[in-house]
Amino acid sequence: MPVEFGREYKADEIEVLIVHRPRYDDWSWPKGKAEVNEPLIAAGVREVEEETGVLVQMHAPLNTQRYRLGSGQTKEVHYWIGTPVTHGGVERSRIPVIPAPTKEIDSTRWVDPRTALEMLTRRGDRRLLDDVISRAESGRLVTATLAIVRHGAALTRAQWDGAEAKRPLNRTGVVEALDLVDIFSALGVSRLLSSPWVRCRSSLEPYAAAAGLNLVTAQELTQEQAQAAPDEAAKVIERLVQRPAEPVVVCGHRPALPVMFEPLQAIAASQLTRQIPAEDPYLRPAQMLVAHVAYPVSTAKTPEIVAFETQRTIKRF
Repeated sequence: MPVEFGREYKADEIEVLIVHRPRYDDWSWPKGKAEVNEPLIAAGVREVEEETGVLVQMHAPLNTQRYRLGSGQTKEVHYWIGTPVTHGGVERSRIPVIPAPTKEIDSTRWVDPRTALEMLTRRGDRRLLDDVISRAESGRLVTATLAIVRHGAALTRAQWDGAEAKRPLNRTGVVEALDLVDIFSALGVSRLLSSPWVRCRSSLEPYAAAAGLNLVTAQELTQEQAQAAPDEAAKVIERLVQRPAEPVVVCGHRPALPVMFEPLQAIAASQLTRQIPAEDPYLRPAQMLVAHVAYPVSTAKTPEIVAFETQRTIKRF
């Protein structure tokens, strides 16, 4: 059934997807290892599709699981709440995968949470499910995603003698823009908003092309306008978080980031506001602050940020 923002789901109203691994004869969540230069969130959606055939998009992160292997090393596994992809553009932006062989995964199953609690082998996996159930019952399971991204690395002012609005990405920034495609796709991004200046638009254009999306620009987000009229830049972000909608990325400039963060501070719990970057440069080039916004209708009339995370491309150079 379609998921709904703010709805309080009973445990028997949702299903979760688990996999059976014949090597260990256990039931667990889909998971795997990141490939070289692959962001963890992109690895997550790839592994889910390889093991289950289901394309998912990520929502709020869950607790990271750490446990000791027989070799004495500590293994760390990152988890997110995921839902099946519904936007065709997100699906088109994904690289095709090779299904996991049956010797790795021989069965997948959608089950209700109570059944999953009985089937999941590891205690840590059951704790994650308890968290999912708690969020479902409180109306915080389905969240809207808003990512504020700083544009990729650009030519310096000393390297550019043209208009500031037309200063382009440098070679590293071009690679970063291409690498952002996998992260945006993992988040299920289906809306793009940007400063009209070249280095911002160029940071989003590869994903816009891959997903077949329109790239909308807002003059309020230019470096010049955000400094001259910060309230107007803040209102752009404020409007985006006021009501639930499809995942959106907003690309801006380093000096404008504090202004763009202000509306997020207003609806985040005090323990979460510490995760909002407060010191210059706020974000590195091609790095983003991702806000996961809940709209629990029975407990509040205002949106509520339930989690922040930062994502960025893997530095190669």
